[in-house]
Amino acid sequence: MTRRAGSLLVLFAIFIATIGTSEAGHPGGAAHKDAVLYELTEHASITIIDKVPFRIAESALEGKVELGTPLCQAHLLAYAKVALEPLGIRLARRCTVVAIGRSQIDLRYLTGSISGEFWVVVNTEATNLADAAEFVIMYGTFAGDIEGADLEGLIIDILPGAAFTPVAALPGFPLDRTPASFTGKFRRPFTFNHIAAYKSDRGTPIPVRSDERALGDATVRVEISFD
Repeated sequence: MTRRAGSLLVLFAIFIATIGTSEAGHPGGAAHKDAVLYELTEHASITIIDKVPFRIAESALEGKVELGTPLCQAHLLAYAKVALEPLGIRLARRCTVVAIGRSQIDLRYLTGSISGEFWVVVNTEATNLADAAEFVIMYGTFAGDIEGADLEGLIIDILPGAAFTPVAALPGFPLDRTPASFTGKFRRPFTFNHIAAYKSDRGTPIPVRSDERALGDATVRVEISFD
């Protein structure tokens, strides 16, 4: 066996072993994340501020949030089920969240900030059950600080102190506007042996699944855990 063939077999074995573990569904090996969102679109530019290069970007994201968390409150869903019954509401086991996020990163140290708006949305006959959820049942803002977790910038940590702040919900719903603090990670896809992958916390490549793509392109994965 040639050295190249042996190397390829090792790489193949790594992929097979990874796919068979929870890391394939939860990059980094963590057993559970409260929310996972994917960056569907993004536009970015490099700007020099006081001789320092910054990456300025804005993106649209969508993902799922676990029931019982601050962005998927059981009592809000129960309220929506009654209030939106005339619209033919259809609820799922998890909440869908869409967001517009902005980031500013100091390219020297891979430190910076994120901010934006989020919407918790449900599906209704009035907004077309055939496509993604659209009808807003809660709106809010988020903000936090970020920092690169590796030299390549493939993992970017959302630092403690970040928070989602509910602003509004369905009329008549007693919304608790207390900020919900969270931490998390951005995992940027990269090419590994001609395959799109995420980097786990252990440094191993995790193949990007077909449902982690937007129009065929691998997407940035955002993992969120509420405090």
